[in-house]
Amino acid sequence: IFFRCKAVWTMAQTISVTHCRRMTAEEHSAQGQPLECQFPRALTVSTMNQGVHDSEYAVRGAVLVKATEVAAKLADPAQAANLSFQRLIRCNIGNPHAVQQAPITFFRQVAAAVQYPPLVDMDPPVLPQDACRRAREYIQAMPGKSVGSYTESDGLQLVRKQVASFIERRDGFPADPKSIELTTGASEAVKRCIQVILTDVNDGVMVPCPQYPLYSCAITMFGGHVAYYYLDEDRGWAVDAKELRASYDEATSSGVKVRSIAVINPGNPCGSVLDVDTMKDILNFAAEENLVLLADEVYQENVYAEDRPFQSFKKVLRMMQQEKGGTSDPIHSAQLISFHSTSKGVLGECGQRGGYMELVGFSTRMLAQFAKVAASSLSSNTLGQVFVGLMVCPPVEGEESHELYHKEYSRIFEGLQRRAQTLCAALNDIPGVSCQPIAGAMYAFPNITIPTAAVSAAALQNMKADEYYCIDLVEKTGIVCVPGSGFGQKNGTWHLRMTILPPDDMMEEVISRFRQFHEDFCRRYASEE
Repeated sequence: IFFRCKAVWTMAQTISVTHCRRMTAEEHSAQGQPLECQFPRALTVSTMNQGVHDSEYAVRGAVLVKATEVAAKLADPAQAANLSFQRLIRCNIGNPHAVQQAPITFFRQVAAAVQYPPLVDMDPPVLPQDACRRAREYIQAMPGKSVGSYTESDGLQLVRKQVASFIERRDGFPADPKSIELTTGASEAVKRCIQVILTDVNDGVMVPCPQYPLYSCAITMFGGHVAYYYLDEDRGWAVDAKELRASYDEATSSGVKVRSIAVINPGNPCGSVLDVDTMKDILNFAAEENLVLLADEVYQENVYAEDRPFQSFKKVLRMMQQEKGGTSDPIHSAQLISFHSTSKGVLGECGQRGGYMELVGFSTRMLAQFAKVAASSLSSNTLGQVFVGLMVCPPVEGEESHELYHKEYSRIFEGLQRRAQTLCAALNDIPGVSCQPIAGAMYAFPNITIPTAAVSAAALQNMKADEYYCIDLVEKTGIVCVPGSGFGQKNGTWHLRMTILPPDDMMEEVISRFRQFHEDFCRRYASEE
């Protein structure tokens, strides 16, 4: 009887829903709308996680949407004929291979052999012996000797040991593989750490302004507060100790419990490189206020200013701890997490999604908690881990592939360095545009003078003036940039970020088109004032 009653009840529900759908279909048909049952939906924009809703990631915002529309026009011969340019030039993100940067041969050879092991033992050989040797090492280290396997949650032990050796060579201080986690790019590592650090709605993280929007986006998603400290544009986007203190005091006075401070060195989007004295100021400040220092160092190979070589926060921290001795100084309790990635540097393998983080100053119990978070994703991308190993352990002198590797590396680096200087000089030569030296990273972040009439026109469309400018830029020239408002900037100033990645011939085109656009834009809106 029970099952029969249940069957009748189920049938009644089915009929009810069917009737609802039939009635809804008639109603919607009259209005030209799709069939949809009128029951409340469990997940809507108003009921979703509002941290996700409120977060913003300008690098892939409205300008990119407009760029997609322009790309569609270029693909249609009839519409393309009405455009004054023949190609879209993507200067919006640090995606080197998307703008014709060639991959490093050795890295791709090892990756190919890891993906298809028979390449290693072919007779006659199709790959250099050192590439085959490295591929065998990685294959042997993988569970089941297959790149298709999950690895340990914190990554292949072989690669973590290679990362530790790299850090020791770079800094001159020991590194422990147990304190290193391999991640799916540096972005995943940053989000993972912010998730662990933020404990309630009153927690906050100090972030540079301008900043890479990953930070503000992740902090907002996880329900925290963003406490900006402003970089000094007139001093080459320098970090000032007084500004750190002012930002911290303002946040704490408003009830925010500041838990961490993020530093991007070399700087994204501003291209600055910190000096050691400034790094010491930041480390002392973080130690005194008991803040976890998040050191984003993914551009450490992209340093073009010969008078300011890259120094890692790990190295400077260890130097300070040596100098101060004992254990009474707060610097001995400092906690640091540094990030690196295969996406930047000279490698530029964004799509491989390889990265790592090193955790310094954390207890064994705390490291276990980070490992637990890693385990929730099972493991990072296995091939990405291989690229991390190759990045930190490239061919050395005396090995078969070293000569070609050195030639390719030098060509890519010298091209980046040359275009950093060329683009900066060209921007500073345009009236109404000023750009601080591009000492590192992959971007120019010029200050743009936007006429008052254009600012008003943007406001009428509910846009920031620099977003309005960048959308017009892509429509008129095909150059894709990111508005400075997406990274943060002082009120009353306008910027945009453009990469130095396009090859020389394309960069000349960018400079020429941009100069003409800016002059026309200012002339057009100046006439309306």
